[in-house]
Amino acid sequence: MAIQYAEIQRIDRSKVSEILDAVTRDGCCIIKNFTDLATIQKTNEEVQPYLEADKPWKGDLFPPETRRCSNLVGRSQTAREKWLVDPLIRTLTSHFVDKTTTNYYGETKHTYTSEAICSIAITFDIGPGAQAQRLHRDDKNFHADHPDQTTTGYQVGSDVMMAFMVPGVDTTIANGATIAIPGSHLWGADRAPKTHEAIPAELDVTDCWVMLGGLYHAGGANVTELERRTVHGLFFTRGYYRHEENVYLANSPEEVLSWRPEARKAMGYELSHPNIGFVEFKTPLQFLRREELGEFVDFA
Repeated sequence: MAIQYAEIQRIDRSKVSEILDAVTRDGCCIIKNFTDLATIQKTNEEVQPYLEADKPWKGDLFPPETRRCSNLVGRSQTAREKWLVDPLIRTLTSHFVDKTTTNYYGETKHTYTSEAICSIAITFDIGPGAQAQRLHRDDKNFHADHPDQTTTGYQVGSDVMMAFMVPGVDTTIANGATIAIPGSHLWGADRAPKTHEAIPAELDVTDCWVMLGGLYHAGGANVTELERRTVHGLFFTRGYYRHEENVYLANSPEEVLSWRPEARKAMGYELSHPNIGFVEFKTPLQFLRREELGEFVDFA
């Protein structure tokens, strides 16, 4: 018999093991008290000029009433220093997205871990009249395989990405809160999602919506007359995949070198071990600093 989900789990950020269990079971949850109001307000202020300058999307990926601020990490110092490097996000991406493998180089056994990086960071601002998205999986860009896990249970490591959405305003059914199908991360590739299976993930300011890349979800319809639904998103994938947004071209070397080391690492400016991402046999940061070739990571 299929599991029936009455609601999406809401768990305080202090209860890390419960969050891990919820994401394993449901593919998603709402993290309570993820951030604070001052951080939300500051981030909203930093992205506002870019939202106002955005042009309507031509196509069906986003409703035309949507405004976007891409390159969120580069444009919002607050999002970069508060959320990108948040220890809880790192704990979750380490558990669900990092990839560790072992192999022999000659007769010496090596173990490598490719840590998760932020593939894209973007603010969505959805205005009145916006229609709902179609239900989809975010990992489609990475051609992820989806074996049926409904009988075996979830296998950690089967997802290649996960997302964190921090609301800039309270999100409600009326203004287009995300809808999702808890448990759909277990479905095989041949099962289609149905709208009646999805339930809303309403968020209070200071919450965070977290989901695996294999979870079926969609942005809801904004049926209000005046409300705009603003959500700041950070999407992480395995370090050996390409970024969804090319941050290397979006930010100057001078800007990147001014970031905290943890932020640069999270955005992929270090190697994915053992060898992915070097420039002239230097790490990206060595290259940006114009360092001479010296000691380097062992290419084994």
